[in-house]
Amino acid sequence: MRKLNISILLIALAVCSCAPRALDLRDVARALESAAPGDTLLVRDGVWNDIDLRWCGRADAESPVVVMAENPGQVIIEGRSSLHISGSGLTVSGLMLRRCTADKGAVVEFRDGDSLAGGCRLTDCVMDSCNPARRDISYSYVHLYGRGNRVDHCSFTGKLNLGVTLIVMLNYDGCDDNLHSIDHNYFGPRPVYGSNGAETIRVGTSQQCMQNSRTHICDNLFDRCNGEVEVVSIKSSENVIQHNVFYECQGVLALRHGDRNEALDNLFIGHGVRNTGGVRIVGEDQVVKGNTFLGLAGERFFSALALMYGVPNSLPNRYMQVKNTIVENNVFEACRSIDFSTGKDFERTLAPMGTVWKDNKVTVIQTTAEPSYEELAAGRGASWFTPAPARSGEVEEIVLKDSLYVFEEGMRITRPTLIRAEEGASPEVVFAGRKSQNMITICDGGSLTVRGIRFSGRLTPGRSLAKGIISTDDNMVEPYTLTVEDCSFSDCGESGFVPIRGLKGTFAESVTVRGCSFEALSGDAINYAAETEDKGRYDADDIIIENCSFKRILGIPVQIARNGSDESTAGPYVTVRGCTFDDCCNKVRGSVLRIIGAQVLEITGNTFNGSGRGGYSIRLDDAPWEKLSVSGNTFRDSGKILSNRGL
Repeated sequence: MRKLNISILLIALAVCSCAPRALDLRDVARALESAAPGDTLLVRDGVWNDIDLRWCGRADAESPVVVMAENPGQVIIEGRSSLHISGSGLTVSGLMLRRCTADKGAVVEFRDGDSLAGGCRLTDCVMDSCNPARRDISYSYVHLYGRGNRVDHCSFTGKLNLGVTLIVMLNYDGCDDNLHSIDHNYFGPRPVYGSNGAETIRVGTSQQCMQNSRTHICDNLFDRCNGEVEVVSIKSSENVIQHNVFYECQGVLALRHGDRNEALDNLFIGHGVRNTGGVRIVGEDQVVKGNTFLGLAGERFFSALALMYGVPNSLPNRYMQVKNTIVENNVFEACRSIDFSTGKDFERTLAPMGTVWKDNKVTVIQTTAEPSYEELAAGRGASWFTPAPARSGEVEEIVLKDSLYVFEEGMRITRPTLIRAEEGASPEVVFAGRKSQNMITICDGGSLTVRGIRFSGRLTPGRSLAKGIISTDDNMVEPYTLTVEDCSFSDCGESGFVPIRGLKGTFAESVTVRGCSFEALSGDAINYAAETEDKGRYDADDIIIENCSFKRILGIPVQIARNGSDESTAGPYVTVRGCTFDDCCNKVRGSVLRIIGAQVLEITGNTFNGSGRGGYSIRLDDAPWEKLSVSGNTFRDSGKILSNRGL
């Protein structure tokens, strides 16, 4: 019996001596210098901040060196951190990159300087909420260089800033014909960004459209990836996009530049959500085969199937003519639009030619049974990671009594908040701070509803004038919502003092101003026109202004802008309804309503009295594709309407 125990002990010691020792994350780079093909390096649990990881493999894809978290998800990388994968035959597994920020480029790159990766793999990892302080700072989660690399079974969530989530880079000689595989990943919800540059995956650029990338994008779940119209943007040739699920994505798979790409056996599920789309086609010899399109509500660039009109003698970054497209054996059920003349205008005049439409099924109702969401998500994303549920709807409520409230410090809103008057009360709010601030500033994490409050911008003797009444923080990455009902705003005596305003680099999912009055203002009343560059950016997606009164406004009562002609987004959606404008903006070349580039605009049932006399009551700068409804308005001693289409 004693001899048996000694034997068992010796066997246990032998097993322990062969087990790999877990490394400190900072020691991995050195360990890789001596690692042989087939070796596994375990990384011990821990949280690492502000770390620049540069890992080089010296193996091959068939017998890689593996760097693996000892416990997947427990090796956590945060802060100003990045990972560079280079060399050959390196597999990285089980890391959590959380709230990382990149100085430039991407948080994870398959290169180190000019040393590219080949036969390397990122698997079973998570990148979550890797955002900067401002949403208009641009970088990606992953840049994929080299050849023969794979990104699989990873989860990419929480991206809010400008920049493509994952880019296949073709700007080195060793990056074309790459045969990369991007497969079995989960790409989590991404809100509408409000401009171009918010794709989820992009392969190449317009300048590389004739290069054969031959990237495979397969078996991924794109879950409500709404950043812009191109969820997946193909800008190179001979790529395969197959067996993916696009779940309620307000955008499309865009075969944007390049030829001979194949979209095969993908599933697009819209559930009637606004702007959910399918496949958009530019270029030659594209194949769309075996796909299923269910309940897609998008039109034009967001259609279930959109074949673009081309530009004669097109530059690479515009629109090549569509030629010889094969559309075969697809199912379209309950989809709003199949469009063979998308984008036809003064510039895009070349119709698609040589299109083959074969064995497709089109029905006005949906009969195909959908898999459950759980079935769609199974086997996609990191095995150990469950995305965080949406924030609870719990709202902090602040009730103001019938009194005068003097704000010596501005209020900062960092969570869903309701500020309302007590029933039957009419509280007044003024500012008396020692430095200029907004009375109320919406910050990251905040959304705001205000009801029944009187805001006065009058100056308190010996104190600073407020910057504004309701505005946004200077640095924001998260979208917000704002609802203002039955409030009054008066006596703002400086041109830069605006009662309701969104700042540059901020974005509202919705702004609703209802039943409010604005009187005696030297500046604008409502301003969502901070994005002044001609890049198609805008400050709020849905804006509703109804049953409001504007009186004695020197500035522009309502100013909203989406400048430029970019078509990567579908907003803003603007409604101005049932409002009255008395003695507003009568200065030379002034405007009462100045609305530039609203994609969907309704101006109905408003009354203009003695307003816009030195310019226009309604001044639009509209594109031909925008949906405008201007009707039922009354003009007395007021300016006219200026519109590109002669309304």
